[in-house]
Amino acid sequence: MKIKFNNIRDLADARYAAAVMADYIGFRIGGKDELPASVIQEIIGWCSGPAVILEVSDNVAIEKINALLNTLPINGIETSAARVEQLKSNFDAQGLVWVVNTDPSGDFYTHSETLKNQNNHLSKIKPTAEITKSVKTTDPWGVSIDCFESVSTGIKDFSDWNDFFEDFEIL
Repeated sequence: MKIKFNNIRDLADARYAAAVMADYIGFRIGGKDELPASVIQEIIGWCSGPAVILEVSDNVAIEKINALLNTLPINGIETSAARVEQLKSNFDAQGLVWVVNTDPSGDFYTHSETLKNQNNHLSKIKPTAEITKSVKTTDPWGVSIDCFESVSTGIKDFSDWNDFFEDFEIL
């Protein structure tokens, strides 16, 4: 099962992702949760293993994406179905992984909140005991998990993530 962590917010998220051997870590570009390029670079510098995905909002300018691709070691772009063709026409020559939110036709990794075992589909989940049972039953090709804010500076409660990954004998 492939694993992606969405919206990495800090080094703790990235280290956790690396510890469970996640395939992908995503950094939101555009919107309130966006991190500066310098912070993304710092986090990536401390975390090796997962491929780095830019999670691009629909309102982000091509020039900004290009600047990030020229500055950071990015492996892929995640975007909406409405924007994927535009971005591919600008950046396809760079050999990026393409993740598309929803299920468009085409040869992409897809990403939605629906549990599917379809090849190349990442099912967005919130780790709970009930979801763990559903994931075991559905056996999706991949799952993605949203990162969350610290309860206080530098302190996060990873107990739901721990339970989920222990159930799959990943931790």
